[in-house]
Amino acid sequence: MAGRDHPLRQRVESLRFRIHSLSHLRGLVALPPACDVAERQWSLLEPQLAAAAARLATRVRRAADRVLPRVHHPGAARRLNAVLGEVELDLSRAFAFFDTYMDVLTQRRSPELGAVLAGCDVLAREAMMRAHPALRLVEPPLVYCDRGFGASIMRESVPFPDGSPNPMPLIQIPYARLKQKYNLTSILHEAGHQALARMDLVAVLPRAFRAALARAGAPAEIRDLYALWAFEIGPDFWAFCLAGAAEANALRDLFALPPAHALRIAFADPHPPPYLRALLAFAWCRQMWGRGPWDAWEAEWLSLYPLRAAPPETRRLVMKARTYLPLIGAVLFHTRFAALGGRTLPDLFDLAAVAPSALERIAAGAGTGVLRLGGLPACAQLAVFHVVRDSGGLDEARLDRLMTNWLLELGAQRHRVA
Repeated sequence: MAGRDHPLRQRVESLRFRIHSLSHLRGLVALPPACDVAERQWSLLEPQLAAAAARLATRVRRAADRVLPRVHHPGAARRLNAVLGEVELDLSRAFAFFDTYMDVLTQRRSPELGAVLAGCDVLAREAMMRAHPALRLVEPPLVYCDRGFGASIMRESVPFPDGSPNPMPLIQIPYARLKQKYNLTSILHEAGHQALARMDLVAVLPRAFRAALARAGAPAEIRDLYALWAFEIGPDFWAFCLAGAAEANALRDLFALPPAHALRIAFADPHPPPYLRALLAFAWCRQMWGRGPWDAWEAEWLSLYPLRAAPPETRRLVMKARTYLPLIGAVLFHTRFAALGGRTLPDLFDLAAVAPSALERIAAGAGTGVLRLGGLPACAQLAVFHVVRDSGGLDEARLDRLMTNWLLELGAQRHRVA
């Protein structure tokens, strides 16, 4: 029998100790009740971590029970060493899941940040929840801050390195976005990625774009580009249907990049050039509501990015793609999809709630310090703040305080419901 100081026995004990810690995430982050996530979310996380710990612990125990009594035999030692090495690699992959959620959840310990993120959770949840059977199954999302220029999502069911499925949508936003809360339309876009995937529209939209472009006689390269770009255009349109012109207005801020970035086209990149994404959103406003402030936004945008300054091939492709913007809008507004039971995408939304005239009436109250948002969906409330910002009645600091209080109230509602 190997002594307790045998290196392989010590490795076994070390592995067991570390594996055991996988199932103690909740105790480690120790979130106070006021900033804790919903019990439903813990009910998804804890069993998955416990299952990973049990699976790895069983492998270690079986190998140790079989080999440790004969560990001084070279062949047995080599077999145990190999098994423990494999478990080490699998444990590191399991900790990728653990570490991700530890990073996400420890942000909730900050009283201010945690409470604001709870409000963002409500915004993300509402953005995903439409009248469709597949969306009723989406788990409540978590929003957190991370590095990077833009927002992103790790969708529900996407596998972690150890193969375990992500149990709930994780939406990452740069912290700077929380100091520019009127542009939290980024969350709505990321929610659109989750919703469209759940409704099996991710592969359908490219086909719809291709078919419409083919009927219009578009060149093959333009059909290919729009089919590729559908992956991002779909979520942009989802955010538009939730926030209306606020989505288009936000893109003016978010995509105001140097010309080389704004006009860049890459045939392997699902992101359309920011230049075209903004123009698409302006076109959607026009298709929905006719003339409006987006006409001035578009004129300003075109003056900021003169195509004559672009490289010849980029200029050619962008100009050609631009001619089909109204057609892409028509596909999104009017195509009836079998995955939606014969409905169009806008049929899933209340676009009347984000009609510019309605939002302007509500936003007018900001000057008195009273915004009557009752009865409006949270995403439409976000759109009101965009109108308030555009009116110029509040400076950035006052608008930020107003929106912080709004998010705190949304987060408090979430906890009351939970």
